[in-house]
Amino acid sequence: MPLYSIEARSLSVVGAAGHDFWVLRDENGQALAELHGLATDRQTGRPVPIGTDPARYSLQVWELAHDQEYAKAHGVDKTGATYISNDQPSRAVLTADSAEVMARWNAAVAAKQPLNALDLDYPSYGVNVFKDTVNSNSTYRTLGEIMGVPVLDFPRRMEPGIDNRMVSPEVIEKLRTHGYPVLNEPTIQRPEQHGAISRDDGLSSFLDRMMVATQSGDDAAFRQMTQALANMPQGQALRTEAIATVNRQEQQMATQHAELQQAAQQKIQAAPVMRI
Repeated sequence: MPLYSIEARSLSVVGAAGHDFWVLRDENGQALAELHGLATDRQTGRPVPIGTDPARYSLQVWELAHDQEYAKAHGVDKTGATYISNDQPSRAVLTADSAEVMARWNAAVAAKQPLNALDLDYPSYGVNVFKDTVNSNSTYRTLGEIMGVPVLDFPRRMEPGIDNRMVSPEVIEKLRTHGYPVLNEPTIQRPEQHGAISRDDGLSSFLDRMMVATQSGDDAAFRQMTQALANMPQGQALRTEAIATVNRQEQQMATQHAELQQAAQQKIQAAPVMRI
């Protein structure tokens, strides 16, 4: 079964502040969808970059689908609109079997309707002065807790609202319908959780998982998977082949070196002797 990832990202807002959101990625690292909390115009139903009037703008959950199959399965339109850019800080908070990742992600998607039905006011310019701020970063926390993944904050970013939720923890518990445990730390499935390379897995799939570990920055997982691969028949076969290849290359280099030495010696012997 392929490995999917849930990724936390932060979009820079006016330099110092951050808009945090979630990204779903497939086994190839392609973004399938995004989940955001966005200020939404009550008159047009469209999101805006920043809400300026609580009477007009509400806080709504938005699902942006980038894959046609995902869009069809979730009953939404595929869109090219995205908040992802290469210069954003990001971290994979979970890399696991697609079944687990999709169950967690779909719980957050299912919560979209009841959360949007709350029609919460979006605070002016994203911040409340005299009461708790509930904004896009609060949606980020709420959806993360529904998925049961670590809700990371990003260093050197002001993230107003990230400590607050759209609903109470009790409601979040009811919306957490996927049945998987709540994770307190970013997690990638280890080889022992995935099992050895099997007929259903294959060496290519195992190497794909190693690539995911590298891309997610989980060096410990990558080292462990490398050791596991070395102990597996396929890994041992690769090692034997690599050793044989190196031995052949060394033998070829030694032969070439001997031939060069012999040619040089013959040239010296054939050269005329100069007498004084």
